[in-house]
Amino acid sequence: MSSSNTDDRLDDFSDRIEILEVELQREIEKNQNGRLVEWNSALDCLMVGFGPVVAMYIEARIKGKLIPITPEQFERIELIMNGWLEIYARYHGEDIEANFSIREASLLFLETHDIQDVAEMLTKIPKKINQQLRGSR
Repeated sequence: MSSSNTDDRLDDFSDRIEILEVELQREIEKNQNGRLVEWNSALDCLMVGFGPVVAMYIEARIKGKLIPITPEQFERIELIMNGWLEIYARYHGEDIEANFSIREASLLFLETHDIQDVAEMLTKIPKKINQQLRGSR
């Protein structure tokens, strides 16, 4: 792999981190008014934020396409992921202080192939609560 190709991939990776940070900040600003119970918004958090962060990390770790992640980038990725999980929990009426590992989330996703299951396993917000919320609409 040429140095130029690696540099391009690193730049793309950094750009993707910045985009995910901006999306997270928008969501935080949108939801500063406390806890909300919104089923569709919780799922959107998984699709717009949490899932893409996990996918980006997995993609960066793929053998043969390994992107060297700096300690600063790693920390930013985990902060973004945990921020999305906190918002996800807030949409279910729960306040959590997320401090999960991107590695753990990625391994769970590779096992389950379901980003909602991963969020539920990490946050301990059980599926039955989600189903109750959906059924009450």
